Amino acid sequence: MNGARPRALWASLLEPWIAAALPGIMRRALRRGLAGIWSLTEAPVPGGGAVVVANHHSWWDAYLAWAVADHHGRPSGAIMDQAQLARFPFFRRLGVVSDREPRAAARRAAAGAWLVVYVEGALRPPGPLGPVRPGAAAIARWAGVPVLPLAMRCVMRGGERPEVYLRFGASLASGVDQEALARTLAELLGRLDRDLAEAIDAEAPLPGYHPWWRAADRSDERLARWRAWWGAP
Repeated sequence: MNGARPRALWASLLEPWIAAALPGIMRRALRRGLAGIWSLTEAPVPGGGAVVVANHHSWWDAYLAWAVADHHGRPSGAIMDQAQLARFPFFRRLGVVSDREPRAAARRAAAGAWLVVYVEGALRPPGPLGPVRPGAAAIARWAGVPVLPLAMRCVMRGGERPEVYLRFGASLASGVDQEALARTLAELLGRLDRDLAEAIDAEAPLPGYHPWWRAADRSDERLARWRAWWGAP
């Protein structure tokens, strides 16, 4: 017990510094680990707070939850499993709340944040949308904000690193019921999967998807430049 108090004190002192560094850490990790992020928006996205409902099929999703809000200039927010949040409490400073605090999540969205909810409740293998857990629709109703469906895929295609594709659907009213929410998200994810399946050139980004950023220096591109510098025919 004697050692527990100093550790807790150090943790409380370090927590704000870790939280302040997190955006830079996540941005760097995304740019080093991914080939890029591309998105397609089917309708205008909300300008204020929203509950963003998404599938959860990739390790990168936690970082992407922050990136989605950051890219659109919105305060970030997300719901995290209570046990995970206890392990990483500094995420609270980025607007993350426990899955046992739905009212706190609603207050975050009502204050203008994009609160990302991975509605399957746990990381699942890539595939169709799994069973949708209740809660997201109720949070949106309490907050009085729209629900923004978001289909996400992190895929290996023709490059050395995975690519992320995001497809935003039309916003749903805050009073949407869970069945309609689940059906809308499943259909949106199906459209994204069809786009990936029908793409002819695996080395080119999906047609119609706009880059948020793309890795500037792939290994094959560096080799091509070196070969040109050597003057090879």
